[in-house]
Amino acid sequence: MQTLRRNPRKRLRRAAVVAQVAVCSTVILGMGALVLDIGAAYTTQTELQVAADAAALAAAAELAGSGEGDPFELAITAANEYARRNPARGEPLAVLASDVEFGRAVLNPATGKFDFETSAGGVDAVRVTVHRQQDMGEVEVPFLFAPILGRYGMQLDARAAAVLIPRDISVVIDLSNSMGYDTQLRYWNRTDGGCSNLRDFWCALDGPEPDKPYVPASAATVDQTEYETDTGPTYGYMTNWGTALNPSSYNASTDPGLWYIRKSQLTSVPVITSLLTTTGYTADERAALLSGSLDGTTSHWRNRCGVLLGLAQWRSGKPGAAFPGGGNGDNVLSDSEVSWLASPEYAVDWNWKTYIDWVQSQSNTTFKYRYGLKTLCDFLLIDRPRYNQTNVKWATPEQPLRAVKDAVWTMTNVIESLESLDHMALETFETQGYHEVNLTDDIWQVANTLYHRQAGHRDVYTNIGAGLSRAYAELTSSRARSAAAKVIVLMSDGVPNYDEYGQYNESGARAYALRLAQQAADQGMMIYTVSVGYQSDRPLMQEIATIGRGQEFYAAGNPEEYSQELEMIFRSLGGKRPVALIE
Repeated sequence: MQTLRRNPRKRLRRAAVVAQVAVCSTVILGMGALVLDIGAAYTTQTELQVAADAAALAAAAELAGSGEGDPFELAITAANEYARRNPARGEPLAVLASDVEFGRAVLNPATGKFDFETSAGGVDAVRVTVHRQQDMGEVEVPFLFAPILGRYGMQLDARAAAVLIPRDISVVIDLSNSMGYDTQLRYWNRTDGGCSNLRDFWCALDGPEPDKPYVPASAATVDQTEYETDTGPTYGYMTNWGTALNPSSYNASTDPGLWYIRKSQLTSVPVITSLLTTTGYTADERAALLSGSLDGTTSHWRNRCGVLLGLAQWRSGKPGAAFPGGGNGDNVLSDSEVSWLASPEYAVDWNWKTYIDWVQSQSNTTFKYRYGLKTLCDFLLIDRPRYNQTNVKWATPEQPLRAVKDAVWTMTNVIESLESLDHMALETFETQGYHEVNLTDDIWQVANTLYHRQAGHRDVYTNIGAGLSRAYAELTSSRARSAAAKVIVLMSDGVPNYDEYGQYNESGARAYALRLAQQAADQGMMIYTVSVGYQSDRPLMQEIATIGRGQEFYAAGNPEEYSQELEMIFRSLGGKRPVALIE
């Protein structure tokens, strides 16, 4: 029988393997522990960074100053709030005042990006440091396994900086004739608590321009505005404004400021007879002037009406004539016998005969054939609104355009106070779109240029798409800055009715506006829309704002109410600056 003998070398190899396994296991377990702990630390660091990013963005948003209170205090509060909303490893986070640094974002030409620099003035950026706990500063995240390697924890915090991105803003304003509707005489009897400010318009025809902002009267205090004691300009015998346009009591037929002079009828206005007598017209002349029996001849009618209004003088040739010479003595007021007063300085393409014919042609029987300062102002607003017809309307408080001008002025004030590096451009639209002011850091050019525009400045219709097209062109021009956010602020009070082909086409005009809004949105432009008054196409303005990832604002009510609302809206728009992380 053979005896089995064990090999001592095998026992030695087994012992060596056991020793190696023991040593390697320690290393493997240590490395695994380190991986797990570092992984946990990395996850915590990521959570801290998320909190820091949110805190910095929230703090930067408050620097725009759109809220109530000190923007720096609001920024610290917002940073702390958003840090708490984003816990790390299930534990609360906090931001102290000492964790928040305020400064400016400086564009680095080499990188094309913003760098954060601390600054005591002109602040447009904030840097936030986030810790795990409010009272411990930078604390250790404890390790569970790594202590076997002598590592017991890791100190963690996170930092982020955010900036209020400078904006390239294109302000797009409706200048169609409806932007003067709330001043026109036909809206004297409105039922929304407002009243026509036609008297203020009349007073401003010879200055001064309205205050900034202009504050319209309410229906309860008609005409009690900055023009309350202003007498306004006078023309011929038209020196009396007459009855205030109070919606609850005004009556055109008893208004001493309006004289009923009907073609082909006897004029029986006692004050006219008195004025003719005072001027020196004889009884024979007065009888011919008051009679309408010869009005079948258009020129005779115009001339007779002009003399009755004191806008012309008649050299009748009759015995004892008020103005001797030139006449043949009959009762016909021929052109050769009548001398007209000069038209006002602001009358570019019209004269007194134009006004007389317009009042006669009105379909509104309330004011047809009623001559006076009220219908003269209405003639300017409705029939001669363009700058090349009446070149002074821009200096008057025609509504709602004046409220829009003042609101843009307020927005410009807000932007300037923020020292935001924003640039602004101005586009307007009527039947076409017009580029008014290039993108510029001299942002007051926009407000000042707009103040020199009037309702129906060049035409009377509404082409919103053309205005958006001008904005798109400017925001993609060489003047636009690559690092700036692109923003369009669009205002309109009406319904678009002119399309891209220059045709009156409401459905085509709407489609054109929406197509241009989408084109702008595709280029990253944000669109805010402002609708004014009950006639505005709010569904369209809302859709445009939705396409442009912006917001639609609505200024409703009467002129007094929407003036205040527009000021608040444009003040808010001045502070609506986008924010972005820069580190």
